[in-house]
Amino acid sequence: MLSKDFSCYACFSTKLMVARFPSEHNEGILILESSPYPSYISWSGFPGNLKSVKDHHLYLVVKKPFSCFQDRVIRYSYKIMKKMDLTLHVSPGQITLQNETHPCIRIRTEETAQLKPFITTLKQLGIQFMADKKIKPYEALIQFKRYTNFKNTDDDIFIDKENSNRHFIPIPVDIDYETFEKMIKDIKNNCDFHMFDASLVYLNCGDRFVDMVSVYSEHCEERRLPELKKSLDEEVKRLHLPDY
Repeated sequence: MLSKDFSCYACFSTKLMVARFPSEHNEGILILESSPYPSYISWSGFPGNLKSVKDHHLYLVVKKPFSCFQDRVIRYSYKIMKKMDLTLHVSPGQITLQNETHPCIRIRTEETAQLKPFITTLKQLGIQFMADKKIKPYEALIQFKRYTNFKNTDDDIFIDKENSNRHFIPIPVDIDYETFEKMIKDIKNNCDFHMFDASLVYLNCGDRFVDMVSVYSEHCEERRLPELKKSLDEEVKRLHLPDY
């Protein structure tokens, strides 16, 4: 049982449509931009009435991995922001590009004006970015580490303190992303839960490991989340997943 409120680094896995970010701020490196529209709109057939979402991000693609990449980027970023008085939401991770996995650094699109000093300093610290090039839009598997503040609501369901549209539902097993995708697809196909995006989340809380499903929706009613939790538990049972 998790405590009522807690904070830790969470590892997210999700698939998003991305494309090259066309901007004078890219400093000659490859930056990918995630779609500004949540995929649940197309799932449910609702009109595209959301002009933008808070979870619209850029991904700075790194050429080669190096030891302790994510932890070192987090450390570098804090030092850079403090020294240069920048405000960035930095999440290191990895992204698939042309069937290869590359390290990446995620920031919010609203922070593009601060990219130049950030990129310049990271280059000085030895991080090698991929050169800018044309990339057709494609669906990418993205994994990133993000410091998250969790608040317990009811029924062991958590809310992101920084974003009231994001909830977290614990699941009792460690699953791979392909199994997770199948679970979410089956739930959306077989009940009236449609208007949400989902990510697979893994937490290392020091004395325990926790698996969760992150649910993002601007239309989700909190009172219905226990129903979604029940559907996830039923999918776990139906798929006969180990450790349940």
